[in-house]
Amino acid sequence: MNLGFETCGNATLIVYDGGVPVLVTDPWIQGAQYFGSWILPYRFTAQQSEAFAAARHVWLSHGHPDHLNLDSLALFRDKTLLVPHHHGGRILRDLKAADYHVHEIADDDWVQLSPNVRVLCCADWNQDAALLIALGEECAVLNLNDGSALGTRATLEARLKPFKRRFVLRLFSNGTADMMNFFTEDGRRIEPMPADSKRLGYYYSALLKKWEGTHTAPFSCHHVFARTDSRWAAAYELPVEAHQVGFNHERGEFIPGYFSYDVTGDRITETAMEPVPREFREPHEFGDDWSQPLESEEIQTARAYFEKFDHLRQHFQFIALRVGGKEHVVDLGGPKGRGITFEAPRHSLMTAINYEIFDDLLIANFTKTVLHGGVKSLYPDFTPYVAKYGDNGRAFSTSELQDYFRAYREDTGFHGWLDQVRVNSSRKLRRRMIATFQSAAPALYQLARRSYRRFTA
Repeated sequence: MNLGFETCGNATLIVYDGGVPVLVTDPWIQGAQYFGSWILPYRFTAQQSEAFAAARHVWLSHGHPDHLNLDSLALFRDKTLLVPHHHGGRILRDLKAADYHVHEIADDDWVQLSPNVRVLCCADWNQDAALLIALGEECAVLNLNDGSALGTRATLEARLKPFKRRFVLRLFSNGTADMMNFFTEDGRRIEPMPADSKRLGYYYSALLKKWEGTHTAPFSCHHVFARTDSRWAAAYELPVEAHQVGFNHERGEFIPGYFSYDVTGDRITETAMEPVPREFREPHEFGDDWSQPLESEEIQTARAYFEKFDHLRQHFQFIALRVGGKEHVVDLGGPKGRGITFEAPRHSLMTAINYEIFDDLLIANFTKTVLHGGVKSLYPDFTPYVAKYGDNGRAFSTSELQDYFRAYREDTGFHGWLDQVRVNSSRKLRRRMIATFQSAAPALYQLARRSYRRFTA
């Protein structure tokens, strides 16, 4: 195509101008991710592989390995890597230290990549970012990947609105893109919702309504499980064709799989992809032995890791690590009885701690998690503060967190402040409502959720 783009891989776009690939987003091209637990379900075409080699720029949204993939980045040593302006600057700093050519994009600042392609990036306080890609004057792609444009929605809406064709792409899944390997205190798995219970089409409809988009498609959701100890989660994978169930076609056009769009001809072409044969690999192939206990210095390293998060001290009495059949308790001194137990193999656990990528361990879905003392979820008091604001944002103490959120409020102005208030308030209200409805009337709770999705779509 002369001017246009195509989707492939997980959250990868290839953008063309003059028939030349000028931009690749979040290239996960090779390798098993999340300690070998995730693989791509399809092979890339020969044309896509050629485009990767020829592309001039690579945009990286955030630090998860299905987006910022070190195995794949080795193929882009001679390219310009574009990264969002994330507070803490970890991605920028680490890539520069690895001798990549990196350019940080200021928020809400158009960057011209070629005669007909320009991009605008907006980072958010969840250490994610959105990229608006303009292809000429009539077509734009809003790449939200895993994010929600926290604090930046108004800006992006204003920038997107003038275009005639507005593609809006964002992750929707039934839970397999997050931690869902929960157990009761007596060792019984808490079964996630069945794979087909969440009619994702409602969410895509609401996405187009919210952004006044014209087109959408499955995006940032293309992975399958490939470790024997996360094989259980494969039962909850949702086929890509099921994403459109419940979609309201009055909202716009849903493209049911990978596709390319030719701007000049205003033409969408679905891409036939060759499936990769599924092979479940053993944990030891990735250095994991579930029978290995922690060594004494590793116990101290793990304790120091969790103790540096002030927010955990305020909300949890303990974090327990069960490794190799032995349990080690990190006493945080918070509310009595409130805690979390993580059961994980030694190698992956210590890699996650030493490299400060704890979210990768959770998303792999072989780590077993038990919540204690009325804790209902890892959100909002564990995962964001450890994986987002801490590991990536480098904000650990109370004062560092205050500075962190203040910086994002200053960047995003009134809308950023409003979104922070809205998110904090809705989290508190949702926790109370979920606890009440789930315990008193679980059937009514599920009915209310389904009705809400239908109404908003």
